[in-house]
Parts: sequence; structure tokens; C-alpha cells
Amino acid sequence: HLGMRGSRGGVANAFFLRFCGRNKALRRHSRGALFSTDDRFFTGDGSRLPKNVGIVGGGLAGLSTAFHLLQKCPAMNITILDSSPAGVGGASAVAGGLVHPLSPRGKLVFMGLEGLASTNRLIRAASEFGEKIVLRTEIFRIDNQKEPRGVLPKTAKELPHLATWLDVTTDDEQWKLIRERESGIEGALRLHGGCQVVHMPSYLKGLWSACQSTGDGQKKWIQDENFALAGYPWNERLAEYDCVVFAAGAGLFQSSMLDTDIFEKKTQLVRGQSIEMTVDNEDHLVVENALLCGKYVSPLPENNRVLIGATHEYKREPLTRDEVEAELRDRSHAFASAIWTKGSIDQITSGYRVQSNRGKHGRLPIIGSFESRYHSNSWIFTGLSSRGLLYHGVFGDMLSDMIIGRMKENDFADIDWWKKG
Repeated sequence: HLGMRGSRGGVANAFFLRFCGRNKALRRHSRGALFSTDDRFFTGDGSRLPKNVGIVGGGLAGLSTAFHLLQKCPAMNITILDSSPAGVGGASAVAGGLVHPLSPRGKLVFMGLEGLASTNRLIRAASEFGEKIVLRTEIFRIDNQKEPRGVLPKTAKELPHLATWLDVTTDDEQWKLIRERESGIEGALRLHGGCQVVHMPSYLKGLWSACQSTGDGQKKWIQDENFALAGYPWNERLAEYDCVVFAAGAGLFQSSMLDTDIFEKKTQLVRGQSIEMTVDNEDHLVVENALLCGKYVSPLPENNRVLIGATHEYKREPLTRDEVEAELRDRSHAFASAIWTKGSIDQITSGYRVQSNRGKHGRLPIIGSFESRYHSNSWIFTGLSSRGLLYHGVFGDMLSDMIIGRMKENDFADIDWWKKG
């Protein structure tokens, strides 16, 4: 274990009190067996607990689920099945890496604080096994002056531990440097208190190392390019496992692993393309800060390099290189003109993500059990969309509790939204 036992009750209980505050029995359960790591609280007959778990997909969803299962069931054997090694391939590996709990309009999203706390625990665990995972410990959310007046300052007042409002009168060195480079910027939220920038490939590799070092069961990563092919014999491949979690994101749909008629009305596949750039000058301060304003500028581990993203593409044909550059330049130039002026494009990265339909709580992931033609004990975790970093920890935690029987899916109000009508 990584010294994190017992640290999760506050977040999880806050979630339950929010959803189940009127259910006295459930409140009692949430303070006891539901979140305890003590073996005596395992569900009834120990034989019901899966011993060998196969997880299809080693991105954010798969690794979060694996880590939480291993923390709760140290003797469990976990196998990740992926077409690529850890930290390579898929939307998770090319994401921008900005961890924060705000919506595009600058308001706190549903379960934002719970998600931030859970993600930070995973980042700390991963950081024990990797370098340069956390690149920055603050993000500047630029005011584009299109939000209703006062929204961002109000967010700073409501969340002083996470956000500080900056305007033209604020005496702050980093803020002054940003305004000197981008003269049109007049206000911003400095996001801190757990808001940060992570290097996604390094984080995913570190999180897998944390899984390997947790518990005493077997941990394996099976890599096979054929996993991505339609028609792969998954029935045979998955037969050895007691339980299977499908967490491959867009790959579940692109390889026809899922019965699409179940999910096609609940989700969309969205292509995102981003640009890696090098700023060709000696002023490293041009790329020092993470900036967010619809699009984002995210520093990379190497000096004078940044990631600018991302497009949101719904059409079958991807945007061309010139179209990607034109869109991202147009949408980020107001707060990143110095980078576009002094920088050169190194490469364009691309990935697909599963975007769930918007509901009363925004876009929630798809998690829970489902009937699969490949295994009798199948679970799914997908649809993280653009909130993958914020939500993968807290929902992976919940899914692991469902898998080992500590919780029932109907204990969560609206968590089974995708199974309804």
C-alpha cells in the first residue's frame, strides 16, 4: 500500500450525503462498511469477490479502476489488456493534462471537488514512481469577457481555497508577465489548491507502476495490436477472468466490441486534435504558464515547448493540418499570441473520446454492469469525455465498490442514467 488507506472516506461520504441524505439506512452504511478497507466488511461469502479481473483498456478509466480494486482487495489479480503500452496511444495519453473542477463558463461542475480530491490522490500515488508528472501547480483561467459580468470573480469568492481573482490592479509577478505579453487580457482566475498540470504519458506510466506496487496479487499488462481489430476473439481471450471491465474508451466502439444499439443514443465519438509547439526564442517565460480560455495552452516537460488544444470534431473526416492550425490559432490567439508569433509547430496529436449526452448533472460517464456477449460478469467505464482527469478517480473508486459488492448500482441517484429510456 502507498499510505493512502482511510483517506478516501471524506470525499466518498460527501458524495453519498449529497445523493442519499434522506435515506437513514444508507447514511449509516456510508459511514461504516461501505467505505472501510477492513476485510471483515467484504460482501457476505468471500467467494463472491472476483479473484482474477481483466480490464480492457489501460487509460485513465482502466488504471483508476485497477488501482482502487487493488487497494480494497490486495490479493486480487489484475490484468490490463491494451493494444499499446502504458502511457502510449488513446485519448488519455494525448490529453492536455489540466486538472481543475470548473466548467467552460467558470463555474464549479457537478462533483468537481470530489473529483479533484480523488484525482490528486492518484497523482500523488503515481508521482512516487515517476518524474515530471506534475508540471505546474496552478492554471490561469483567462477572462475572455464573454461570460456574464462577475461570474469569474464570484467563483473566486465561493471557492477561495481553489481560485483567486486577478485584475489590472493585482500586484502579482506571474500575472504581470502574462499581461505584458498579451495586452488585451484584463482578468483571470488563478486556479490553485490542487488544480495543476500533469504530463499525461508520465502520469499513466506512474499510475500503472503504483498498481504494480499495490497488494500482493499478480499484475500483468498484455499488449496486443490485434485487440483493436474488429472480430477479435474476445470470448476466448476473456474466459480466464472472473470479472471483466470494459474501459477502452473510443476503442470499444471503433472495434465493435460493444453492441452499439445500446449506447449509440447515449454517446458521441468526438475527435480532438492538438498542436505541440516549440517557441524559438530564449524567453522561456513565454511558455511558463498554463492558460485556459475555451482552448488551452499546456506546458510540456521540455523547455520552451507547449501543447495547444484541442479541436472538437464530430464529422467522419478529420480536419486537415492547415484546418487544425487555423482553428486553434483563431481560438487561442487572444491569450497566446506570443506563442503563435514566436513558435513553430512540431507535430499534431490526435485522439477520439466518448462523449456522453448532457443531463441534469452535465455529462456523466457510463459506469456499471451490463450484458456483454463476451463475458457473463461484465462492467463498463467509459464516456469520461473532456473531464477524464477530473472524473476518472472518483468514478473509478465507485465502480470498484460496485464490482466487489460494497455498493449496489441503484444506491447512486442518476448514476445509471444510461440504462434508462
